[in-house]
Amino acid sequence: MYLYLTSRSDPERELIKAECIAMTGAAPDENGIAVSNTLSDISRSAYIKICVKVRASSSDLMGLYEQLEDVNLCSEQFRVSVVKIPRNLPLDSQQVMHQVGARITGKPNLTNPKVVFLVIATEKEIWLGEILSESTGTWNAHSQKIHQYSSSLPTQIARAMINLVAVPGDRIIDPCCGSGTILIEAVSIGIKAVGCDINPVMAVASVKNLKHFNLNALVLIADARNIKGSFNAVVTDLPYGKNCPVDDRLYYEILQNLRNLAPKAIIAACTDISDLLMQMEYEKRVIAVPKSSLIRHIHVVESGHL
Repeated sequence: MYLYLTSRSDPERELIKAECIAMTGAAPDENGIAVSNTLSDISRSAYIKICVKVRASSSDLMGLYEQLEDVNLCSEQFRVSVVKIPRNLPLDSQQVMHQVGARITGKPNLTNPKVVFLVIATEKEIWLGEILSESTGTWNAHSQKIHQYSSSLPTQIARAMINLVAVPGDRIIDPCCGSGTILIEAVSIGIKAVGCDINPVMAVASVKNLKHFNLNALVLIADARNIKGSFNAVVTDLPYGKNCPVDDRLYYEILQNLRNLAPKAIIAACTDISDLLMQMEYEKRVIAVPKSSLIRHIHVVESGHL
């Protein structure tokens, strides 16, 4: 059994849930904990922080200690850490680390461990597990692009969107790439990406931002309504009107062309475009992600309906 710890943020709650299900097959509970029989490398995740292989669990500490004595854990160069949910849980972390460490056979290494055992304590249950993977959080550094725009898609949201429809080795296209946020996140996790923008200024900004992070993607000046090609998925943030005049007709023409590009898509927009998608008989679900006064509506178009 594997346990996944996710971020807990009300504005992104539904996006966090969607990414967790896509990557692990399980949804997080109110504590941000997802329990799954599926092992997933979550290093590329936007909102899943840690993957742990569960070694013991109990409703209280004494029960956990008894289980550890029966399990007979052995490890060299290990460290024990504690996560409390909520943080003010009345539990002495130092005492727990000492008690758990005393029940693991082997030599600890607190400064440079080869293995980290994690005690995760909630009000109802306590788990002990071995950390198998952690999110690298590289999306955070990518927010420091040399060409920034106030309407740009946040890097963490872009990373999560990509994870909903693509895996490393896939090939995606962003037909409205703007300053390249989606391209940067895709390429940085091993996904091949092509970006297009009808505005030459934005296409050049994408190229420069990619270069700033030593990343490579093909960027073209092209109209999203006329792009051709074959990809695993479309991932895009539709234009909001600041750099490109928009209306329902433009959105309709862009969306019509997407079915020619890939079998699935994830599309962010500043409005809910469900009606347009329904007109084109797309099967979809919508995730609303508030950001200040702007609410992004992330439309996940299911496989086989493009």
